[in-house]
Amino acid sequence: MTASDSRSGVVVIGGGFYGSSLAAHLARGGAEVTLLEARQDLLGGASYFNQARVHGGYHYPRSLRTAGRSQASYQAFMSRYESCVVDDFLCIYAIARGSLTNARKFRRVCDYIGAPLMDAPASVRRLFNPAVIEASWVTRESAFDAVKLREIVRQELADAGVSVRLGTRVESVQESEAGARIALEDGEVLGADRVLVCTYGEAIDTLPQGVGYSGLHCEPCEMALVDLPDVLRGKGITVMDGPYFSLMPFPSTPYHTLSHVRYTPHGAQPSYEMAAAALRRGLTSRADRMLRDSARYVPALNDAVHVESLWGVKSVPARRDGDDARPIVMRRSEGGRVMSLLGSKIDNIGDALRVAEEHLRDAV
Repeated sequence: MTASDSRSGVVVIGGGFYGSSLAAHLARGGAEVTLLEARQDLLGGASYFNQARVHGGYHYPRSLRTAGRSQASYQAFMSRYESCVVDDFLCIYAIARGSLTNARKFRRVCDYIGAPLMDAPASVRRLFNPAVIEASWVTRESAFDAVKLREIVRQELADAGVSVRLGTRVESVQESEAGARIALEDGEVLGADRVLVCTYGEAIDTLPQGVGYSGLHCEPCEMALVDLPDVLRGKGITVMDGPYFSLMPFPSTPYHTLSHVRYTPHGAQPSYEMAAAALRRGLTSRADRMLRDSARYVPALNDAVHVESLWGVKSVPARRDGDDARPIVMRRSEGGRVMSLLGSKIDNIGDALRVAEEHLRDAV
């Protein structure tokens, strides 16, 4: 295609949950919005490749801010997306002996942020190997069905009047005093007053200075889908806090996702492109190692069966490894017309909308 003179008020690049939600939010506020997604469907990347957990804050005892914001956001997400939320399972957290926190500190954090916590009954405690588990609790967390969430997002975009273009890969974004210029891979050029990049660390060849991210950990990751023995069905189990594991229902399938801090990441890469290239070359599954190690803590996992694995790239600020915080990071170009947003957890979308709105309001 040849260059086009078409122009939009706001172009959002990236049709994951954050990009799609931001596009609909801005359009409802009166902006003319075009959403560009490189894949053939929405919510096909990190929005699908995850444990589908609606966080209640329990996952982050070493970052009070992240834990507190998760708990504050939990009910808002549950209310808004009730039709795609699944909460008919028992959510269990346990603290491993020798972890980065302990039972007393974990309870103190939960009390501080107002996260419900109930001592596990004997039937739950018997699931764990007491030699390696200090304590366990029943908590309040849910899971979302990513397939149903995609349908909700599609409808929100249509209702808001967003122009959605799938299979549209962006090659570069340039900025001038008059606006922004978005060059597509097929040669078409779009104009916009403002551009918001929401690609979870996936780089575009050229972005204005100030918009890109440095110091990211970009990890090719494996999420194992496992079929569980009867004693573990209807349960989600997370062992904290360190090189342990998490087991959660994956509502769009009859299986559970198994994620392991040591074995899910297949090495850190300095860029999203290098991590994605490692996935394209093919990686050897570590699901057997995930199951063997996890069974040390929950012996019934010896009878779990690995069905398949989901593969994707996880991008997080490397400097946050010490406290495991998951902030929402916004970058803005020198001219203020191009911004990028690196999201955290899917349930913190309310915070992301506020952050983006503040930056957009101050930009031009």
